Amino acid sequence: MRRLLVGCLASLGLLFLLLLLVLAGVAYWALRELEVADEFPAELPATVVLELDLRGRLEDRIDPSPLALVLEEDRPDLSATLLALERAAADPRVAGLIARIDATDHGLATVQELRAAVLRFRAAGKFALAHAESLGDLGGGSEGYYLATAFEDIALQPTGTLGLVGLLVELPYLGGLLERLGVEAEVEQRAEYKTSFEIFTRTEPSPAAREMVASIADELFAQMVAGMAEGRGLGEAAMRDLIDEGPYTAREALALGLVDRLEDYGAARARARSRAGDGAGLVALADYLEELPEPDSEAVAVAFIRAAGLVQPGSGGFGDGIYADSLVAALEQAAEDPDVRGVLLRLESGGGAASASEAVRAAIARVREAGKPVVVSLQNDGASGAYWMAVAADRILAQPATLTGSIGVVAARPVLVELWQKLGVRWYSEARGENAGMLSLAGRYDVKERARVAAIMDSLYVRFIEVVAEGRGLSPEAVLSAARGRVWTGSLALARGLVDRLGGLYEAKEELRRLLDLPPGAELRLVPYPEPEGLLGWLSRLAGAPGAGADLLGLLEQPLLLAPVIRIR
Repeated sequence: MRRLLVGCLASLGLLFLLLLLVLAGVAYWALRELEVADEFPAELPATVVLELDLRGRLEDRIDPSPLALVLEEDRPDLSATLLALERAAADPRVAGLIARIDATDHGLATVQELRAAVLRFRAAGKFALAHAESLGDLGGGSEGYYLATAFEDIALQPTGTLGLVGLLVELPYLGGLLERLGVEAEVEQRAEYKTSFEIFTRTEPSPAAREMVASIADELFAQMVAGMAEGRGLGEAAMRDLIDEGPYTAREALALGLVDRLEDYGAARARARSRAGDGAGLVALADYLEELPEPDSEAVAVAFIRAAGLVQPGSGGFGDGIYADSLVAALEQAAEDPDVRGVLLRLESGGGAASASEAVRAAIARVREAGKPVVVSLQNDGASGAYWMAVAADRILAQPATLTGSIGVVAARPVLVELWQKLGVRWYSEARGENAGMLSLAGRYDVKERARVAAIMDSLYVRFIEVVAEGRGLSPEAVLSAARGRVWTGSLALARGLVDRLGGLYEAKEELRRLLDLPPGAELRLVPYPEPEGLLGWLSRLAGAPGAGADLLGLLEQPLLLAPVIRIR
C-alpha cells in the first residue's frame, strides 16, 4: 500500500511539473506574439543604427526547451547575429552599429568569427562602435578586448577597468586527490598526445601534454596579440608590452591609447545616433531581424544543421549533446529532400563515442553520394570524434583558434578497489566467461582483459587514420604525422591539410556556392534541419523518448574519441 501511495504521489508530481512546463511554454509564445504585435515598429527608421549585446556568452541556441526560452534573454543567437550583420552590411538603411561588450565568455574561435563579421560590416562603409562598462576588472578581460579591437572606436565607462593580462590555459590534475580517496583509473590511449584522461591519473602533465598545451597557448596568444595590435594601430611588440603591464584603470587605458574615450552607455548611444545623422534611430538586432523580408523562396535551399556537445549514441535533441540517431536522421532527411541542394553543418564538440561518430560520418558520406555537397564549419572545438565525423564532408572550415584534430582514441575506467576497502564494501559476483568482469567496478584488468582492450584500441586508431586519409585525400603517413592524439589550432591544422580553409559561417556559404556552381553572392536559403520540435515534441522527449540521454558511465564503457578538456581564459 505504501509503495502504491508513493507511486501515485510521484506520478502526480510529474504531471504537475509537466503542466507547469506547458503553461510556461504557452505563456512564452503568447508573450512573443504580443511583442511582435505591439512593440516591433511597423517599419524601420529611414536611417538605422543597430544595437548588439555581445556580453556574456553568445552561442547557437540549439533545440532549446521551452522553459529555457522563457528564461533566456531575448537576443539572437550566434548564427542569427552573424547572418544579421551580413544582411545589414548590404542594407542601405543601416548606417552603423553600437555593441555592448564585457569580459565575455564566447570562446576565442567565436570571437574571431564575430570580429570578422564586424570588419566586413566596416568594409561596407559603415561605422562600428563598442562600449564596455568594464572589461574584466582585475583580469580575464583579454577575450573581450580582443573582440572590442575589431571596432573603430572603444568607449569604457569611467569607473571601469581593462583586465588586459594575456591568456591563461588551465588543466586540473587530480591524481593526488583521487589517490587519497582510494580511486585509480585504468587508461589506454592511442597515442601519446591523447591525454584526455591523464588529469585523473597524474599529478602533473606528461611531456606530450606539456608540449601540446604550450604550443596551443603560443599560437592562440600570437593570434590575439596580432588582432589587438592591428585593431589599435600598434606594433605587436608594443602590444605584448602593454599586456605585460596590465590590468589598467579606465584613465590609464585611455592615456595609453587602448580605448578612445570614457563615457557611459547612454552617452555612447547618443553619439552613435548623432554620427548617423538626422532621423536616425537605434534598433535592437532582434527587432531588425523581425523586419527583414524572408529569404527569396526561389533561392537555392541548403539544409542548415547545428550540433553541439558530447557525441553520444541514441536519440535526443542537439541542445544537451550530439545524439547520433538524431543527427543521422537530420542528414538523411536533407539527402532525401528534393528541394535541398546541399548541407551546411555547424559543429561544436570535443568528441565522444567512437561508434556514434562513425555513424554520423557514414551519414555525411551518404549525403554526398546523393549528389549534395556538405560543408562543415567547426566552431570553438571540432576535435576527436567531431573531427572523425567532419572528414566525410566536401569542405572543412575552422577559425584560427578552433581546437581540432586530436586523431586518437582513449578508453578509461575507474578502479575503486581501495575505495571499497576504506568504505568496508565487499563485492560478491558470479562470472560466466573469462572476460565477463572487464567492466566491473570491483577489480582491475587482468593480463588477458588488458590485451583485448589494447587490441580494440589499436583497431580503432588504425580506422581513425584510414577515415582521415580517405576523407582528406592524404597518405596514411601524412595523417600519422598529424595524429597521435594531438590537438591543433585551426591555423596549424590548415598547414597540415586537416582543414580546407580558415573561416566560419560566411566562408562556409561561399564554399557551398562554389560547390553548387553558383555565382559569388548568390542568395542561399538556410533551412533548419531538423525543424524545431516545439513544445509537444520536447515534452514527449522529456517523458522518455527511446534512447534519449546516454549517461556518462555508459559512455565510459566504450572507447572514446575525446579531445583533452583545455580551459582557456
